[in-house]
Amino acid sequence: MNAHTRTMMALFVAVLVISLFVPEIGAQSVEQRVQSLERQVDRLATTSLVLFLYGVFCALWAQRTGRSAWGWFFLGLFFGPITAIVLLAKNAENNNNAQNPDKPGA
Repeated sequence: MNAHTRTMMALFVAVLVISLFVPEIGAQSVEQRVQSLERQVDRLATTSLVLFLYGVFCALWAQRTGRSAWGWFFLGLFFGPITAIVLLAKNAENNNNAQNPDKPGA
């Protein structure tokens, strides 16, 4: 038996051993990956719903106050809590101006 034949036999045995044990290891790995992906999708779905609701809130507020509903929807969708804080500040400013129209700084 020459070196080439021995190398080929060793390679064949290695492939045979790996093919017997890897499917079980691979199946566990795939199952773990699927579970991990399911958890990520659940978190992403929750986050997306919250951001969508921020967008809807911003759009409704903007429509009620005569601003661009679509613009504020997308601002709320992409910047969520920051946009909601800006809206609350603008709303407070509008309320102060409505209550005290004679004050220039209000």
